[in-house]
Order: sequence, then structure tokens, then C-alpha cells
Amino acid sequence: MKLKRTPLATTAVLLCASLAVLPQANAESAPATVPTTAPATAVVGGQTSGDSLFPHQGNTGYDVQHYDIDLAYAAGGSITATTTIDAVTTGEPLSEYSLDLEGLTVDAVSVDGTAAPFTRVTDEDEGIHKLVISPTTPVSDAFTTQITYSGTPTAHTDPDGSMEGWTSTTNGAVALNEPVGAMTWFPTNNTPTDKATFTTALTVPYNAVLPFLNRTAVSTGVLDSVTTAAGTRTFTWEQPHQQAPYLALAAIGRYTSAEGSVALTEGTTEEWSYANTVIQGTSGFANRRAQLSPMLQAIERSYGTYPGASIGVVVDTSTLGYALETQDRPYFETTIGQNTLIHELAHQWFGNAVSPTDWSDIWLNEGPATFIATQVEAELYGGDSTEDTYYDLWDSTAAGSAFWTTPVAGFDDPADLFGAPTYNRGAMTLEAMRSALGDDAFGEIMRTWIERYAGGDASTAEWIALSEEISGRDLTAFFSDWLFETDKPAWPSRWTLDLSTAPAPGATLDPEDPFSLTLSATNVGKVAQTGSVVTLDATSLLAQADLGALPGSVTLDGTTLTWAVPDNAVGATTEVTIPATVKTEPPSSNPVTLEAYAETLGATCGACNAALEINAPQQIQPAPTPTIAGTLRLDRQLTATVGPWPAAADLTYQWLRDGAAVDGATDTTYDLTLADLDARMSFEVRGTQEGFLPTTRTSEPTDRVGKGVQSRRKRPGIDGTARVGRPLRALVPARDAGTTTTYQWYAGKKPIKKATSRWFTITKKQRGKRIRVQTATTKTGYLDVVKVSKRTKKVKKRT
Repeated sequence: MKLKRTPLATTAVLLCASLAVLPQANAESAPATVPTTAPATAVVGGQTSGDSLFPHQGNTGYDVQHYDIDLAYAAGGSITATTTIDAVTTGEPLSEYSLDLEGLTVDAVSVDGTAAPFTRVTDEDEGIHKLVISPTTPVSDAFTTQITYSGTPTAHTDPDGSMEGWTSTTNGAVALNEPVGAMTWFPTNNTPTDKATFTTALTVPYNAVLPFLNRTAVSTGVLDSVTTAAGTRTFTWEQPHQQAPYLALAAIGRYTSAEGSVALTEGTTEEWSYANTVIQGTSGFANRRAQLSPMLQAIERSYGTYPGASIGVVVDTSTLGYALETQDRPYFETTIGQNTLIHELAHQWFGNAVSPTDWSDIWLNEGPATFIATQVEAELYGGDSTEDTYYDLWDSTAAGSAFWTTPVAGFDDPADLFGAPTYNRGAMTLEAMRSALGDDAFGEIMRTWIERYAGGDASTAEWIALSEEISGRDLTAFFSDWLFETDKPAWPSRWTLDLSTAPAPGATLDPEDPFSLTLSATNVGKVAQTGSVVTLDATSLLAQADLGALPGSVTLDGTTLTWAVPDNAVGATTEVTIPATVKTEPPSSNPVTLEAYAETLGATCGACNAALEINAPQQIQPAPTPTIAGTLRLDRQLTATVGPWPAAADLTYQWLRDGAAVDGATDTTYDLTLADLDARMSFEVRGTQEGFLPTTRTSEPTDRVGKGVQSRRKRPGIDGTARVGRPLRALVPARDAGTTTTYQWYAGKKPIKKATSRWFTITKKQRGKRIRVQTATTKTGYLDVVKVSKRTKKVKKRT
């Protein structure tokens, strides 16, 4: 917490092309050999991480794995230091890359043990403080950079006018870095998106004769060693967890120290706490240390295991005006307030374990920390609840107040980063979420955020996506209202949805029994409940029962019942009752299952599920499925096999044509008719038996019924003499009833034109040819019969 904090949503980042190669203003460079020519594949690392508020901070092309800071502090305030950085490239080899370092004098740079040329690029107006390194050989994969530097560090001035980075205290110094002050005392990739582990060795003057003059040096993680040499003492701190540069700490002063262990929900964590000896007695140091265990355990109960490597506090005499959540060991100025302590401890989860992707996401640090401070104070020390606290703040802040004019997320002025509205509106947004989504979903979102992103960073967009994933809701409008817009949002209603039945759930109903279901909404929130909508899946209900007249506020669309909940005052309950009756012949004994669902936000289910058992008769057993045998042609007979039904069952039969009943076809055999042509036939058995439901079984449909075959198929004969001018007559054998016969006379192999009747008179053209006749017999629904007569003798000339 930095006096004021602002949540910011992820915003589109516009990267200036000019950042690729920064202006060489105020350049400071080391004499060195000319670097060898870089391979064609080597590239220049980017000089911005792309942050929307601090576009000149951070660098790309590599990922820092570990910082080893070896810093010696002199009594006059100057330092000499070496920082060794282990990193890996994230793409092509780098012929040049950058770090952020403000002030100080760089004495030497080496890359993988070889001296490397470097350039300092500074533009105070733009906030550019780059150490540009050009290794003699491009770096690829893992590489190590060592920077030796010295001087007197100076504080960095933030856009809001506050100070950060290295600052002097009464008898030492403290380095607090949020958002970009880390670069005032060690070279860094100054972005919260590039976390690393740290070794921080801080060396201070040591006087064996006058020990009260000696200083202690404090950082994050665990105290690995304290070594004393001639005139100096070195405190080495190891941070084994991923840590953003802004959460690093250097605190040097004459401190009262306290070491031990702090009980967590499971196990303990080591404690190293420090207070300036001048204010130790008035700072609340002892009392607040005693509260560490209950506070941490309270946070753990809601948000999971403590994520730090150790715990502790540092309280000193700086004049910065704020406390800060430096990792594992928050820093406090002069005194430690109870609420502030909880706030900074909560940051160990929100902000430290999960850091912001962009500084415009900072509400994801400050909103939860502010909210949790209120929550834990209420739980442990009797403070107001989060709902009372943030609703009262919302209610008492006029719509025209400047409190609403800066969005919680998405602002573009870095001076708003630590504005007071961000802390409170961030916490207010979380309380609005809790009201809108319910305690369970809200708690799961908060815990999953830590579980999923701990050790890395995450954005507002990812927060929204996670909230929608867990709640199952479209929260676009909600977050637009609470995070991005600049007017006072409406406070969400909070209500309990209940579903009851008469008789009570679990009762067994008989056919034709009446029953009812009642939906109720109870307003348990702070504002009137308006516009609420409840739906109920009525699939099971409609299958087993018939609905009565629906109340005016209830509609049925398909199988969905919808209740438009009337406006409901705070503390009031409104309800609606829907009547129904079990069907005369319910299809089964499956229960009527009911589940109510709130389509609108704000609802928590009391009892949203109910089931009523149906005492429906069972179907007859055994009830085999019939089968069909026979030839699928007209005039053929099909036979159905019914199977072994109980002797007491009365059976009726019905043949089906393409699923529709065939009139009069109620026996186990069936003669196919013209109406069945091209249809699929099936057979249905319906059984009735006292004490059982009517039971129907239907065979599988047959293939399609084909055409019939004519039974009379003899070929025709010819009557007459084969002479020119003589008539011939086709002699046609008897044919099936309903047939039609056509004719075609042939002379040799060729058909005779227009000779298509039963009679034919021979002409000169047929002289010397043999004559025959072809008949085609057709009948609707049957295959045609085509037959040819025997040939006559050769046609002779006329006599």
C-alpha cells in the first residue's frame, strides 16, 4: 500500500517506434574494444516492456532468472555495488540489450566473464534511464551480466509527486520501489512481468567497540548469513520465490531485531522483524508482531496457504508518507496501524504472489488488500463488515463526486496510480462482486486467482475471464459498470432464491394427485430488488404432470417456466405458486425433478432443487418386440411374430405403413396391397393388464415394399397366312385382371412402323421376311411382362 492505490484494467498498449532505439541524450559510455560483427540472426533487444503507464520501463529479449546484489553502504550514504544477473534469451540471440538504472556511476560491465561496452541513455522528462549493453559476442540462451557501479543513490519522483527508490532515514537508508524505484539502487528489468529469485548481500560499517552505532541491513526472503570482517558486517538474504523488482527491499538502520517463528494454519514460517531503536517502543512493534499469526491464519482461511518465504515487519523513520508491501517483510513508517498491517499482509497474496501484468492493473493489488483488511478486522477485532463498509461508502458518496471520475481500471495517467479512489473503489468492486455472485463463487474466484497465477503476473482481462468461468455468468456489463465507466454504478441487489413444493419434496404422488411448487425471493441486501428473473426447467414436470392456470408473472416457453420477480423491498419476501396435477396415466415412476435458476445477478440459492416421487404403474413384463417375416412384394403376405407376453395380458395388433395405422390390419398376418408400394411396414403390439401401464412394442420397420410379379406370363401366338396383303392377328393368352397389353410387329429384327395394334396387314415391304409380334403387359404396381411370339414363315408374294 503506497498511501494511495489505484486499480487499473488492462488497456491497449501503444508502443512508440522511437523506443526501439532511444535518444542518445546524456550518454555515458565505457571505453572498450569494438564489438565483433553480430551474426545476421542476432537482434537488438527492445527497450520497453510495453507498460501503458510507464512505456520507458522494462526491456524485452530476455527473461531474468536471478539477481545477485552485493551492495556496500558507507556511513555518508554512498554505495559501491556489484549486481550479477542470470538471464535467458526469449527469442533470437541479442547483439544488444538494456537494463534500467537511474543515477549512479557504472564502473564496469561484463557478459559471461568478458568485458562488454555499454552506454547510458537518460531523458529525465521522458523517464528514460537505460543501461545499454553491447556484448562482444551476441548472447543466446542462458547468459550472465555483471555490473559494477557506485555513487550516492537518489530517490525517484513519481508522477504524483511522491518519492520512491533509495531514500535516507535518520540513521541509514531504505529502498522502496513501487512502481519503478528499484532502478535507483540496482540495474534491473524494471517490470512486474519479469520476476526472478534474489540474493541480496548488504554490507554496512561495523564498530566492535561502540556496538550501539552498528546498523542492521534487511531485505526480503530468509536471512542466510551474517558475517563480520574488519570494520564491516554483511547480511545476506536469499529470496527463493519469484519476486518482482518493485518488491525488493533494502533497509539499513539501527534496529531492534526480533526473530522466531509464526504459526500458520498448518506449520510455521520464520520471522525476521526490525524496528528503529528510537521509535521501537512507540511504533506498536511488539503488539503488531503478536498479531501476525492470527492475521495470517485468517487470510489463509479464505485465500489459501501463505505464499511467502518468511514473514516480518520493518518500521523506520523515513518521511515518505506510506507503508509498502515489500515481499515477505512489509515496511512501515514510524508506526504500524492494525488495518495497514492486515493490508500489507494481504498483499503477500494479491500483488506479491500474483503481480500486475500492466501498472494499469494495480487495482488487482490494492482492491483485494483493502477488502481483506476490512474483512479480517471484522472477523478478528469486531470491525464493520465488508458489506456495511463499502455500501456505506457507496451510499454516502454523491454521484457527482470526483471519486467516480477516474476509472478503477483503464486510466491512462500514471499520476492516478495511487489515487485514494482506487483502493476503496477496488475494494467496493469486490464487495459488489460478492453481492452479485454470492459468497461461494466470489471466494472461489479469489482463491483460484492465487492458485492459477501465483509466481507470475495476471491482468484485469484475465480476472474478468476467471470470474465468468467460475460464476458461469456473462459479466461484461457488470465489470464495464464497476471498473471502466466514470459514473456512479448501481449497487447490486442481493437476494435468496428458494423453491418449495406442496407436498414437501420427497413425497410420493399418485396419478391425478394435485400438487404445487412455490418460488420465493427474499431481499437480503442493501437496496431494493428490481428486474430479477428466475427460470425453471419444466421438462420433467411437463412429462409427468399437467400445469394449472399460470399466475400472471409466470410464462411457459417450450419447457421453460419463467418468473418475472416483482420489485422487492429490502428485507421483504415475494413468492409465486404454480399449480399442477399428476397425469392420469403418467409414463413412468420417474420423479418430477425441479431446479430453479436465477437468470439475473445477486441470487444465492437457499433450496433451489426439489423432487416429488410419482407412483405410476409399471409397464407389462415381459413385453418382447415383435418381428416381421415375409417377401416384400405386392400380393405377398407378411407374418408377425409376437413373442412371449404374460398370459394375463390382453393383446391387440396393428400393422403400420410408414408409421401410420393401416385400417383393418389387426391380425398377425398382412397381405401387401398397392397402397403399400414403396412403403416401410411395421407391426405394433399393445398389451393391457390390470395393475400395469398399457405397454406398446413396435417392430423395426421393414425395407421398402417392391412391385408385384404378374402371374400369367405366356407368350403370344400369330393367326393368319404370311402372304402380302393378308391380315395377321396376335393371339394373346389370358392375362391377370387389371392389365393392359400393347403390341409391336416385327419384320425380321426390325420393328414395323405404325404396326402397334392386335391386327396387322402384310405389305410388299415384308416380302421374304419372317413376321413376329411382341406384347407388353402392364399393371399398376407390378413389373411389366414383355413376350415375343414365334416367327412366321417367310412372307410370300400375293396370289
